[in-house]
Amino acid sequence: MENLSKFFLAFFIIISIKHTALCADTCEPTSCSPLAPPVHFPFRLGGQPIQCGYPRFDLSCSNRSELVLNLPFARDFVVTNINYTSQSINFKPKFCPVPRIPISDLLGKPYDFVLLEEYTLYNCSSTWDFLGTSFEVVDCVRNVNGTAVAVPSKYYNGLLPESCTNILSTMDVPMGFQWSAPFCGKCRLENMTCGYKNFKTLEIGCNVSSKSGISKAVEYGLIIGSGLPGLLLLICLAIFARKKINARGRIQQQNHEPDVPTTTIAQQTPRLAKGLDKLTIDSYPMTVLGESKRLPKPSDSTCAICLSEYNPNDALRTIPECNHYFHSSCIDEWLKRNATCPVCRNSPE
Repeated sequence: MENLSKFFLAFFIIISIKHTALCADTCEPTSCSPLAPPVHFPFRLGGQPIQCGYPRFDLSCSNRSELVLNLPFARDFVVTNINYTSQSINFKPKFCPVPRIPISDLLGKPYDFVLLEEYTLYNCSSTWDFLGTSFEVVDCVRNVNGTAVAVPSKYYNGLLPESCTNILSTMDVPMGFQWSAPFCGKCRLENMTCGYKNFKTLEIGCNVSSKSGISKAVEYGLIIGSGLPGLLLLICLAIFARKKINARGRIQQQNHEPDVPTTTIAQQTPRLAKGLDKLTIDSYPMTVLGESKRLPKPSDSTCAICLSEYNPNDALRTIPECNHYFHSSCIDEWLKRNATCPVCRNSPE
């Protein structure tokens, strides 16, 4: 029994380790900080397993805990939002150096469309009027007497102070990308997670959404795989504990039982329960008292069984061995149950 319990305990530990490892390998949502956007498939962050992301959808964290998009053909962008339904990623505009990257250089795998915003550069004598606005100070612009400011053309064109002069009429600044493959927008609309059906062929599919980011079938398998060994272990422990309790009870019972030989009990039992038969009782002498109530022993004036005094014409019976007198009715009932004299406890032969 003890070996069986050890076997199930070892099996349960192995299953638990496998379960923990499998959960650790799942691609749960992650991020660089609570303020940064969450990272799901097809994007992969930092040290996540390679199967958690689609090729060329890698993100990283900056030393300021900002989510960063790394582009080999351009520069790194700080990500502000990822819309997994519309399949678009947005980032902060960068003005230093002033964007002069052709749109054609930005397009290509994995992104198919560039989200652009039109800005205008102004030279302003003071930046006090721009505090709290979406204007961006451009430090890398040289040969200006004041401060270079980038202004979204569609919002602020024509609303600037008179102290600002135009430097560059318009420029297109990349603000984000859209992608078409892998197509996971349908999965998000149906409250499902997107992932690999076949990692080798890069086949994509939808799984039923769960808190752990794994399919229901896998989740049920993990519950059964970890619960069944635990149930078997509990059953074995219950049986083992029951046997221990029974064994301890038997030991305690043996310790409290008196050490009396069986033969002695067998010899004493008949003495406690045996009386005299009627033939023997009727053979004992009978005496009928006269008016004088005279007996051989003057002290024998009262029946020791019923504690009543003898009266004339009472029938008395005498036990021959000790010559004690009793009412015949009293002593007859006594001797049927007891083979000894009620006064001296002698046993008639």
